[in-house]
Amino acid sequence: MKVGKHKRCTRLAGLVLAAMAMTSTAWAGVEEVTEYTMDTIVVTAQRYEKKDIDIAAATDVYTNAQLQNTGARNLQEALSKVTGLLYEAKGPGGASLGAMTSKVSIRGVQNGTLILINGTPLNLRTLYNLEDIPLENIERIEIVKGGGSVLYGSEATGGVINIIMKKEMVNTVTVGGGNFGQQNYGFTVQADKLGVSYTYDKWGDTGKVSSTLTEASTPTTKEMYNVFNGSEKNNVTLSYKFSDSVDFLYGHNESISRFTYAFGKNYAAALVDQTRYNRKYDNTKDFVQLNIKAGDVKGNVYYNSNSLHTTGIDYRDKNGGVTGYPQAKNDEEKNQTYGFDLQKVGKVKAATWLLGTTYQNEQFIEAVNSTPTRDRNNYSIYGQWEDPLNDADTITLSGRRSWTTGADEDKNYNNFSAQGQLVHKLKENESLYASVGQSYVMPTFKQMYSTGSGMVVGDPNLKPQNGMHYELGWKKNHENHKWRVALFNYRIEDNISFAKFDDNGETKYNAVNEDLKNTGIEVSADIMGKNGWSYQYGVTYSNPMGKSKSEKAVAKQYWDRYFGRLQLNGGATYQKDKWATSLSATYLTERVLTPSNAHSYDTKPSLLTTLNVKYAVDKTSEINLSIDNILDRQDNITHASSAYYSTPINYMLSYKYKF
Repeated sequence: MKVGKHKRCTRLAGLVLAAMAMTSTAWAGVEEVTEYTMDTIVVTAQRYEKKDIDIAAATDVYTNAQLQNTGARNLQEALSKVTGLLYEAKGPGGASLGAMTSKVSIRGVQNGTLILINGTPLNLRTLYNLEDIPLENIERIEIVKGGGSVLYGSEATGGVINIIMKKEMVNTVTVGGGNFGQQNYGFTVQADKLGVSYTYDKWGDTGKVSSTLTEASTPTTKEMYNVFNGSEKNNVTLSYKFSDSVDFLYGHNESISRFTYAFGKNYAAALVDQTRYNRKYDNTKDFVQLNIKAGDVKGNVYYNSNSLHTTGIDYRDKNGGVTGYPQAKNDEEKNQTYGFDLQKVGKVKAATWLLGTTYQNEQFIEAVNSTPTRDRNNYSIYGQWEDPLNDADTITLSGRRSWTTGADEDKNYNNFSAQGQLVHKLKENESLYASVGQSYVMPTFKQMYSTGSGMVVGDPNLKPQNGMHYELGWKKNHENHKWRVALFNYRIEDNISFAKFDDNGETKYNAVNEDLKNTGIEVSADIMGKNGWSYQYGVTYSNPMGKSKSEKAVAKQYWDRYFGRLQLNGGATYQKDKWATSLSATYLTERVLTPSNAHSYDTKPSLLTTLNVKYAVDKTSEINLSIDNILDRQDNITHASSAYYSTPINYMLSYKYKF
């Protein structure tokens, strides 16, 4: 018998209350499961170990235990709860709709997040698919907000997220299931120097996940919408530790997602809910990395590839016509990079210097067997000088020279970016800092050369984007409190965006340059309370805006708003013996949706909530219940002219055995 939505919500609400009630029961003999420390050590911000209190940047570090306590199964979901990060997804579990991938935006820069794995760039033409990275294999993540191009190169205009993988696995087996056909199976094994991990993750049909209708739509506007028909992910990770100085990492991921695009409201009755087209997206990714460390010298050699294969059937045109249909869809896009990064750290009296170099070959094939491979060589040298001026003040100066060779049509670029930072220690556990730096992003091949076989039409004359970033901050660790405040401002020129146009009745998007600006404040606190309680909260208030520089008639040549102005993050964790419960929420308000060729307009606030309950049966067995969207809200979690909705209330119950 089919259970109605009201009954399902009632049952799940009862499950939530029961889970929360269970956490008040005391059980003896099991150690705490969450790590907590005030004096965090960060590697990413300066490319060598520093205490967070001594770094002139807003940083966040999350251990594996903290990530697991969010109830998330992948990194995309876990980052949706972080202060100053905006989460956007096309389907359940962060599923991507082909090249329309889930995003994590830092400080209002949509395409400015650089993702690293052990310091190696994962981004391929702004794509990184964090939804395909299971939490089980992650030791910790480090987030550095603000322009990071000086030390890490292109794409780090909003910030850097460094995923630091485990060097050794823990022997585990996990099985889980939930509503909407969810399944989760996996194991991790460490055999001497070899670590092996496998994860299978599945979602079933969740129904309507998007709509072309929003608050700005007129009553007679016609609707089209997406139905999510399920996804599957297979993830394999191999690690091998040759010695304390050399280790190897290989990751292989295969993910499939299925969507149906259908006619909705205000079409002729015979067309409503009829399929216009369906799509199956097969995404295959490989990542290979060899890490070497010898004294003060460290580096890596890597290979990174991503193949997206799109198939399906088009049954009708956008007006419902069937002339010339059905038509088969069969496209494949490939991206790959390979290269190395090498650095050395040294000392001159009290000063610390860093010098490094990188090389990356970048390749792109838009349509296999029909479009020539685009490629270019990317080179850079970078350096940093950190000098304590006195007992209280430390200055850091950094610079990077970047250039390319071998690009088609001689579209080569060169750039020099610099950064200056000052940390003033008020006390051993309190500091003020100031930072001024530049960012730099090259156009991707997709943005330059896309032929329009899909939705995007490239422009080979796009300019690289350049930004100036300013930040003032205060950090304090006091007993069981960790406080952080950051004031930031940036101005980015020639950010690469897209303007909508009509191509013989079909919607297309031209790549264009625009300017971005934003000023804001971030406040966060981590509190280790009493009797097993801990808390964290954050507030971000800013005003991200953009203005097109294109002369195309459809481009917006005025300052327009993006995203939302006010973001509130919060969470509480309660641990007592065998029980651990975490409740987290992210609230985004003063929001706008921003079409590519029309003025932004107000939209409703969004609220993402997750409850996670963990019970340690004994030292080898653990039961975990995660409930997402516990208020069962239908929020639009994207920020363009269409709506992509949060997944209805859903849960996953899993069992983990350690051996």
